[in-house]
Amino acid sequence: MNALTTNMNKLIYLLAVLCVIASTNLYSDTKLLNVSIVTLSSILITTKNSAPANIISLNNSTISAEITGRAVTIHTETGSFVRNGEKLASLDCRSYILAKKQADAALKVAKTQLNLTKKQLIRNQRLIKNGTIPREIFEKTEAAQQSSLADIELKKAVIENALLTIKRCSIKAPFSGQITQRMVQQGQLVLPGTPLFQLMQDQALEIKANLPETAIEKLKGTNSIEFVFNEKRIKTSIRSIIQNIDETTRTQEVRLSLPESTQLAAGLSGRLEWSDGYLQIPTEYIQRKGLNLGIMIAEEIIDGTAKAKFVALKNAIEGQPASIDLPQETAIINKNQYRVSDGQLISVQ
Repeated sequence: MNALTTNMNKLIYLLAVLCVIASTNLYSDTKLLNVSIVTLSSILITTKNSAPANIISLNNSTISAEITGRAVTIHTETGSFVRNGEKLASLDCRSYILAKKQADAALKVAKTQLNLTKKQLIRNQRLIKNGTIPREIFEKTEAAQQSSLADIELKKAVIENALLTIKRCSIKAPFSGQITQRMVQQGQLVLPGTPLFQLMQDQALEIKANLPETAIEKLKGTNSIEFVFNEKRIKTSIRSIIQNIDETTRTQEVRLSLPESTQLAAGLSGRLEWSDGYLQIPTEYIQRKGLNLGIMIAEEIIDGTAKAKFVALKNAIEGQPASIDLPQETAIINKNQYRVSDGQLISVQ
């Protein structure tokens, strides 16, 4: 019986030793998975946002004729730069000058008639006091004077209209800019509304972009916006956001100002680039575990040994950097991160 008990004790001891060895080997296998780590602060990035944009001119007007006339002189050509008020073309104005002379003559006749009615009114005022003429004749004379005064005002208006028409014989630039197209030919008979020139205001430029509502919110939150074209960058700022969302594209139009010294061509295409200022973790550190996207971190680091932990990231999107709310000194696993399981013991190199 004693011998049997002794053998049983030896067997139990042997099994205990084997369990310890197995446990030790299992722990050793776990520790054999070597990983490397980086601090969170060293890998955070500021994401860049971008959107198509182009340069537009605030004024790009079609200059049209306001009267009927024949173009006798063309003073500028396509590509020419003109100043505000500079003459672009001249129309034959002889018929309008003659009309003005007729209006001047008619005004002189009206003034002569007024002088006559004034004299008659003065004479009839004396006669009516003496009772020589009836009241009706005096009132007719008084009405004739008022009619003459009104006729003079009418003739003056005709003269002013004639002067305005003569002024319109000279086609002038309403603002400084560049002639981008000449549509009138010398000798051409033009009518009111006939397009003559296309004039673009080259010094009144700004940037136009159409952005989704979420991008606009990010754009409003930054002070660093650049217009990028041909590897050149120009700093810009928001001038206005059009408070209307396009029903088809679900975007809003944004207008941005350019520095006054900027020399660019209207119609130039490029991109807006801006940083929203939020620090994010790059995509190469993000992995999927089940239904969650997150990162593997190392915690409880003691003498090169640590425990891996999976931290899910809220609002993370597959293939995009993600916001993270962890201390800057957090140890992020960057080697063998996809082989590590949550809660596994690891060896940190």
